[in-house]
This record gives sequence, structure tokens and C-alpha cells, in this order.
Amino acid sequence: MKKITGKILLVDDQPYEELLLKEALASIDRFNDVEYISDAKEALIHLKDNRDEIFLIICDINMPEMNGLEFKREIEKDRYLHEKSIPFVFFSSDDSDKTVKRAYSHNVQGYFKKADTIEAQGELLKIVFKYWASCLHPIMGIKED
Repeated sequence: MKKITGKILLVDDQPYEELLLKEALASIDRFNDVEYISDAKEALIHLKDNRDEIFLIICDINMPEMNGLEFKREIEKDRYLHEKSIPFVFFSSDDSDKTVKRAYSHNVQGYFKKADTIEAQGELLKIVFKYWASCLHPIMGIKED
């Protein structure tokens, strides 16, 4: 198994989601650095201006101003961000078929219903991490042990 490095960028308009994510990571003994941004427009600017190594983007789909679908669309339109191929998954309370289909039409790598407990959230994260630790991928955030 490969070692995962780099930050997790959490884009969600609910500040408590940062705490939940950090607690879920701690519950599975993962201490990835989490960078939280509550506004998708701000997150887009950050991604364009910042050269930090980002392992994964976790995004809510329903946000004011710019929603998660619009955010992902803007990432895909930007040549630099598109070529970075940062894994992008939605964690959302909206699990309607229509929304899930729309999300996958924007080239997301996963769509997960927000878990009810920290333990369940941790289990979802384990699955995501195991997948990306096993996957060949052009990003630099995965290194051999």
C-alpha cells in the first residue's frame, strides 16, 4: 500500500463539518492536514493561487453563491486545475438520484451521503483513502512507503 500525503481540502458552508471531518480522521488514525474553506468561490481562488499539495477535495453540493457543481465545473474549465487531477468527491445530505446523476456528469470521483456518526464517516474515509492509495494517479500526493 502507498502512503498518502497532502492536504484534504474541505469545501462546505457549514463550519461544524470541519470538526466532524477531523474527528472522523482521528477515529481511523489518519492525521491528514485539513484545510477548510466555507465558500466555493474562495476555494477556487485558493486552488489557483496556492501550490500546496492537495490529496483530496471533499465538497458539499448545496452551498450559497457557488454550489458544488458550479465549483467542480470551474475546476474542469481551468487548464492548470484540470491537469492536476485532484480527486474530487461530494459528501452531501442530498442523495436524490437527480443530484447524484448531475454530480457524475461533472467528472467527480465519488458521491457519498454524509454519515450519521463520526465512526460511519471514518469508515467512508477509509474506503476513499484505500482506493486512492491503490490507484495509479498523476498527482504527486501519493508516494511509495
